[in-house]
Amino acid sequence: MAKLANWITPAAALADSFPAGLKELAPRAQVSLRGNIDDKAFVDAVKTVAGVTLPKKANKVATGDKMKALWLSPDEWLLVGEEATQDALVAALEEALAGQHIAVNDVSANRTIFALEGLHARDALMKSCALDFHPGNFTAGDCAQTVIGKSPAIIEQVSLTDYHLYIRGSLSRYVGGWLAEALKEYSEK
Repeated sequence: MAKLANWITPAAALADSFPAGLKELAPRAQVSLRGNIDDKAFVDAVKTVAGVTLPKKANKVATGDKMKALWLSPDEWLLVGEEATQDALVAALEEALAGQHIAVNDVSANRTIFALEGLHARDALMKSCALDFHPGNFTAGDCAQTVIGKSPAIIEQVSLTDYHLYIRGSLSRYVGGWLAEALKEYSEK
C-alpha cells in the first residue's frame, strides 16, 4: 500500500474552519485483526509482533510502545500504529499466525481519525451520539462503536478531556462539519 501521508480526505476541505479542539490527525496504520482471545498461541503471537496485549474486556484499549489495540468485539480488534507500518505489520502477523483461524486486514484507508480535545470535547460528543460519556461510565482507555450524527464511528477516550474518533473517510466531511457545529457554542464564548 502506498504511503498514507499524501492522502487527502473530504474533511480536509473543512480543516481551516475547524474550531479549537477539533482536528484531523495524520493518517495512521490501521489493521483489523480477528482471532480467538482464549487461544494462548494467538495472543502471544500478536504480543510478539505488535508489542501490545489484546484487551479481553469489552470496549477497552490496550497500549504498547508503538501500537494500540481497540476491542471491537469478542473476536475483533483494531490495531492502530505509526503511519506506513501497516504492510510490515500485516505480513508479520500473517506469518506468525499461519495455520490459525484468523483474519488480518489492512484497513488504513477505511477511516480517518479526528482528535476532539479540551474541556468541551465531552459536551460535543454528548450532543452528537447516544452513548453515556459520564466519567463514571466512559473513561480514558475506553472505546465504543456507535453513531455520530448518522455516521458509524469508533470513539476512543485517550485522556480525561481528549478523544479520538475513527470515521469512514468518505463520511469525514459530514462528521467534521457535525463536530465543528457541536463545538461552535463553546468557541464563541
